[in-house]
This record gives sequence, structure tokens and C-alpha cells, in this order.
Amino acid sequence: MAATCSFDKSVRVWNLETGAEISRMDGHSDKVFGVSMAGNGGKVVSCSWDMSVRVWDVGTGEALGPPMQPPSGLAPGVTPPQQPGSRSMAALMLKGHEKEVLAVAVTGDGGRAVSGSVDGTVRMWDVSSGEQVSKCEGHTDWVMGVAVTPNGSLAASCGRDATVRLWTLSGREVLKIAHTGEVVSVALSPDGGRVVSAQGKQVLIWDGNSGKSLKALSKHTGVVRAVAVSPGGDKVVSGSQDMTVIVWDLHRMAHERTFEGHQGVVR
Repeated sequence: MAATCSFDKSVRVWNLETGAEISRMDGHSDKVFGVSMAGNGGKVVSCSWDMSVRVWDVGTGEALGPPMQPPSGLAPGVTPPQQPGSRSMAALMLKGHEKEVLAVAVTGDGGRAVSGSVDGTVRMWDVSSGEQVSKCEGHTDWVMGVAVTPNGSLAASCGRDATVRLWTLSGREVLKIAHTGEVVSVALSPDGGRVVSAQGKQVLIWDGNSGKSLKALSKHTGVVRAVAVSPGGDKVVSGSQDMTVIVWDLHRMAHERTFEGHQGVVR
């Protein structure tokens, strides 16, 4: 399965073998900027320009936990009209961010979520209860991206303040990696030993323990907008404004393959 989000305010889950839409979740009141699926496929967490983080059940498209409050202008108990194909309009909302939320990541078991916001904070959440576990402060500008290891032992964040920061899920900062410009995306290897960041037209590889720069990968001709590490920890995938997707070998820190076909920015 795969989860996607859109500026049409929806979150959708797809069957990768058949291409069929499994579930559509409506409820965000503004553009949805990020989505993350637990490794067991049971939960999806989304974040939006509406300043909320929401948790969904993949199988039913319904909320996990108590329903959200009705949108402004609707009386309590009144259900807003559903969009065609929608299976849910409510979600468990993780409340705390004071401005728009740009990025979210969830642990492999779906127990914890990490979010980053325009308010400059990174927040850790208990997905089942919706309670905020910790609030991480350190960034001095927008937090543009977040990542978390599958076992939840380490989280990463990046931002417009030209830094990548690593955190424990209790909220303690363990490493700060300075960059020369804003960082729009970050990824972690499964064991946290490698940090991958996107800055300008480069994909940067760092040692996750020392913060030492290991390699700057240059192949894109446009700004890199997204990076991800494969579940096996051996590949990095990057997407760029040059409309290409590149696969890199993380062990050799070298270009492996370029995919072309997109007609716009790849995020």
C-alpha cells in the first residue's frame, strides 16, 4: 500500500498491485503537505496548512480516537457534507502546533509520530491517545522536513535555518548539522547511522553519530525537493525541480539510475 496527500485537502491510500484506491480520507480544511504510513499499514498520519496533524485508520478510512470538533460555522452534531468517494470526515487531531504543519513521519509500529511546523518546533506524539510526548525547540525558522527511524529511537528535522537536527523521541537534541543554506528534506537510514539531506541541487550524506560530512552527491540540475532512504538502508532516492528522480547507492555514495517522465517538480 501507499499513502498520498494533495492540495485538494484529501489523503488517499492505494493498492500498489492493482492501482485501486483503498480509502480516501477528507477532513483537512486546507492543503495537505505531508503524509506518513506506519510500517504495518494500519495507520496513516497527515499534516496540513490548517495547522493540524491527523490520524486515520487505513482499513476503514475512519478516525482513530474521538472525532474532531465540527468546522467553524457548523453546530455541534451537524455532519459536514462528504466529498464523493469519501469514507470519513473526522480524524483524531494531534493539537499543539501554533502555525501550519509542513512535515510528518511515523514510526514503524505506528505508536509515535513526529511533526515539523512553520512555528519552528518539532513535536513528538503518542498516536493512540493523541497526546503530545515532547516539544523540541532549537530551530530558528520554519521546520521543512522530518524523519524517524523505524524503531523510533531517533528523529531528524531540517529547516530554513540551514540546519539538520537529530532528536531522541523524548525531545532531547543529540546532534546539530550546519548547512550553508535552507534544507528542505531529510531522511535517516534505518539504524540512524546515515543522515541524508537536500540542499540546493545536492544530496548530502552525513555520519549520524558525529555529524561529519561524508559526500555531496551532484547530478540534479534543479533544486532537490525530497530525499528518502530505502527500507533496506542501501538506496537513496531524490526528487528535484529538474523533473527527475535519481536513485543513489548509499554504500558507495554514487549515482545508480535516473528516472525521467515527470512534467513538473518532483516532491
